[in-house]
Amino acid sequence: MSGPHFGTDGWRGVIARDFTFARVSEVTRAILSYLDEEHLSGRALVVGYDRRFQSEAFAREVAQTAAARGYEVCLADRFLPSPAVSWAVRDQNAAAGIIVTASHNPPQYSGLKLKEQFGGSARPAVTARIERLLQKPVETLAARPCGRIRLFDGLSGYRRHLEQCLDPLNLRRARQRLTLDVMHGAAAGILAPLLNELGYQALELRGDENPAFDGHAPNPSVEHLGLLRGLVQRGEATLGLAVDGDGDRLAAIDETGGYCGPQMLFPLLLRHLVEARGGRGRVIKSVSTTHLIDRICRAHGLPLSETAIGFKHACQAILDDDVLMAGEESGAPGIPRHLPDRDAQLAALLLLEALGAAGCTLSALREDLQSRFGPLHYRQSCLSLPVMHCADMQRRIAALAPHRLGGLRVLAVNRVDGVKWLLDGDAWLLLRVSGTEPLLRLYAEAPEAALAEELIACGKTLIASAP
Repeated sequence: MSGPHFGTDGWRGVIARDFTFARVSEVTRAILSYLDEEHLSGRALVVGYDRRFQSEAFAREVAQTAAARGYEVCLADRFLPSPAVSWAVRDQNAAAGIIVTASHNPPQYSGLKLKEQFGGSARPAVTARIERLLQKPVETLAARPCGRIRLFDGLSGYRRHLEQCLDPLNLRRARQRLTLDVMHGAAAGILAPLLNELGYQALELRGDENPAFDGHAPNPSVEHLGLLRGLVQRGEATLGLAVDGDGDRLAAIDETGGYCGPQMLFPLLLRHLVEARGGRGRVIKSVSTTHLIDRICRAHGLPLSETAIGFKHACQAILDDDVLMAGEESGAPGIPRHLPDRDAQLAALLLLEALGAAGCTLSALREDLQSRFGPLHYRQSCLSLPVMHCADMQRRIAALAPHRLGGLRVLAVNRVDGVKWLLDGDAWLLLRVSGTEPLLRLYAEAPEAALAEELIACGKTLIASAP
């Protein structure tokens, strides 16, 4: 059994092997000790949960552990997406928020995400302190009056918050027949009612509870959206939107059946915020994110910063500067002036708003973006690793030093997270070990799709020959 470790976003483990009630209580106590050190014990703790196996029971374990330490606990009265918990932390001026979720991971996983008092993912320095507290012997603490656990409605206020973030005129201009695939996750029951009130014909797909998630991870990647794509291709919907298990990842199926993932949605939404809404400010992106972001920022004179993968790295940058938008290749972007966290629900509504402002289809909007700022084609792949080999793979990747990849010269090397080789023609290849699963991830981007695929193949060859 591996010890609790905070990865890219939170602590995750296999249920009943790594993720147990005892471990949940242990990690919760370490988080509370951190909050005590920060003199935040006088404020409430928000606790939420997703729709995974036993999530509500694990959330009650968190709540009871905190109440026994004297904390007032606001426990969600139903499952909630992670962004709703982040919003509740700010709305209730809480010390922090803990949500029981393993996000997009396979069904056998559960986890805890920690949201700091500003309503965003716990920063690396904070999770490092919590991990150190986990290594200390359990202390006998002075008795405190037991705190109170109260149920709260985390959905209605969050929905009102979403509505306040939008331009209703452009949103209504994009009214159409669409299907929302919530993948049996915690985003069920949020967007469809709101959009139907605005005049859409919005059907919610896979909104029922199913902790097995149809046998695969509740991740809106192209291979998991066959049902949604089929509905669009048969003409039963003109647009498909898909949200992951805890509501912080978004993908779309355009009217032709084409897949539109985060690497396309981030630049589409950034362009909308800048060109239609007049937004200004720094843009934050992870090292694995498309260089379309770089090109849009250069065209509009926006400062750009690149971080390691995981929104927790973006959160520190958000606190340090006036940030317009922050995002990464795997999730919905965050709009810090509304919420310093990723939010698939807000991103979906902003996408519809962008379609209304442009007066065109999603495929046309994508083509226009590529025509103006591209062409760039992104590819991703992954290789399974035995857990005990992850550290060794990191060492092997770091030792690689190719001079050419796919026939292109290596111009520079970026080691912010894994190893990223910057190549001729704005092409690149990134290799890194996942922070949440025993996987080696490969990312590539190039002006031609075939070249991007060739770079992925080059990465796999490099790994096979690495010492």
